[in-house]
Amino acid sequence: MSEHKFIFDILSPKVKTTLCEQLDDLYVSLSSLLDTKKVTLQQLLFVRIYLTDAANQMSIVKAHKLYQELLSEAAVSYIEQPLLDGSKVALNVLFLNEENIEKEGTPDSMKVTFSEGKMLFHTVRYSAAEIEGLDAEAQTKLAFAKHCAWLEEEGMTLLNDCHRTWLYVRDVDRYYAGVVKGRNDVFAEQGLTPSTHFITSTGIEGCSDDTQAIVSADFFSVSGMGDADVKYLQALEYLNPTYEYGVAFERGTSLTLAGERLHLISGTASIDKYGKCLYHGDVVAQTERLFLNIEQLLADGGAGMKDLQYLIVYLRDVADYSVVDAYLKENFPNIPALITLARVCRPEWLIEVETIAVS
Repeated sequence: MSEHKFIFDILSPKVKTTLCEQLDDLYVSLSSLLDTKKVTLQQLLFVRIYLTDAANQMSIVKAHKLYQELLSEAAVSYIEQPLLDGSKVALNVLFLNEENIEKEGTPDSMKVTFSEGKMLFHTVRYSAAEIEGLDAEAQTKLAFAKHCAWLEEEGMTLLNDCHRTWLYVRDVDRYYAGVVKGRNDVFAEQGLTPSTHFITSTGIEGCSDDTQAIVSADFFSVSGMGDADVKYLQALEYLNPTYEYGVAFERGTSLTLAGERLHLISGTASIDKYGKCLYHGDVVAQTERLFLNIEQLLADGGAGMKDLQYLIVYLRDVADYSVVDAYLKENFPNIPALITLARVCRPEWLIEVETIAVS
């Protein structure tokens, strides 16, 4: 991978001991990354923290110097998705190597102003009191309402300016249908339709630190994007538009930002052009097919697999870890990857991958 203005990386602790010792290790790793990449904390835009037990771990993370001195300078998301390499915690980080970046807000609502406009990074995590009596559909609508309210304050809209969402669902097999209904209703109200566009997204199992919350959500919005700066990616000979089976998200979006092309790829599984799952029960064949789908989506944006910056891999079955890990090491030896235990939104999908490429 060549260096770009947008710099992504995944940091996993080298030690597999206590949480605090792993946080110490990540503190050293992130400090070293700042030096080797010649970037500053001001240029650290976003961090997602992956945890194995958010209810017990998140308070420890927030009290640690890793969070207090480094991570809290950026937008921060966290999610419980057990890491299958034996780690208790890992980080996915994003830097923008550009001067004159200004950041305003808190780690869960961070506005970043840069040369071409502004980016909003927004994390919605609920307390039990806030969502008492609200089902998955209502919690989804409330998350979007919170982001829409912030967009309105900034003179932005969901239709024109939101380009990536992540919807994490506790017990996805049970609650995903409610999330889909809530999102579909919000999109209809906000003017997002099959004839306009939807938003690149991942909908996957994941938990916050409050055990009563069903839904967690992250949003990425950018102002000042013209029509020529945005392309919604398709590969119709390989996978169909999502609305054909009742859900509303884009397979991928390419954005021109800071003089580069940022290709955001939704969570992608082993699916064909008719919306059907391929290779039931065969995780290796499903892995091969999903990467073919990703390759074709990237090609639609003028990019290729050589442009991949990282891989987030979601597995339904912990027993598939070793074979998938070996597949990644053989086929993508230089791409940072994180493999988590997270059930995909359809039971027959054994694996899903999301990624970003830069060209």
